[in-house]
Amino acid sequence: MRLLWNSDFKKRYTEAGKEIIYMSVNPAKVLEVKRVAKDVYYILVEPLYGIDDVQPFNFFMVWVPRVDEIPLSIAYFKNNFFAFLFKVKGLGTKTLSDIVLGQFIGLKGPLGRGFTVHDDSKNILVIAGGIGIAPIPLFIGMSRFKKLDVIWGAKSSDELFNLNELFPDISGRYSLIIATEDCSYGVCGTVLEALKTVDLDAYDVMVAVGPTLMLRKICEYLNSEKAYVALETMVKCGIGVCGSCYIKSSSKLLCRDGPVFKCDEVNEHLRAYSNS
Repeated sequence: MRLLWNSDFKKRYTEAGKEIIYMSVNPAKVLEVKRVAKDVYYILVEPLYGIDDVQPFNFFMVWVPRVDEIPLSIAYFKNNFFAFLFKVKGLGTKTLSDIVLGQFIGLKGPLGRGFTVHDDSKNILVIAGGIGIAPIPLFIGMSRFKKLDVIWGAKSSDELFNLNELFPDISGRYSLIIATEDCSYGVCGTVLEALKTVDLDAYDVMVAVGPTLMLRKICEYLNSEKAYVALETMVKCGIGVCGSCYIKSSSKLLCRDGPVFKCDEVNEHLRAYSNS
């Protein structure tokens, strides 16, 4: 297999019996960067070439100049403007948080399989841990439902921020329960403690996003065919070539088949990953 760069993002065909993947990085101008909580940043960019095939839980491999590519979930998308939420954890995200307005980054994507709900009769529960809240505004904005409740957990209140201020379009479309582990705001405890306060039978779809250990505990607690999780794994190429994001005990790749899976599809992965 050969990798070539071309203006068409991902175009597959066969040449002399070999699959060729055409891919390019779309330059995107940085319009806004701001700190919204402890170590958490919001960035707004506009790609040079228009992108309109976007679904909730898609992500980009974001090229940070002079550093590397990092995977970031799409927090919101409208009229070719893309917003991301990220937590500073390493050199890539630290460099991105310090980037100068007007500078260009690179976007490779959107990647992954989208996940949304289009049913006005459905009740949805979202469980987010920490920066796992990142893809939820787009999910709320692009889904159709009867009711949507969000449980958002953090270690402390200084890791929280106002979603409605950042994304006014979703204001009024959901209800929010907050839990903090240090009891500084909302429910005292983890998202699991907050989850115990709701009637699970009232929901048709339940989606959890966050750290792997949290997802394992959520899947074990929900024990339901209606439960889904958005996984986090190492992602390098983003197009199903390198295999770095394989889901343990399966033939699935996060970048190709995910990131959202039913709990019963990835229970073994969650157990193996959490115990490794």
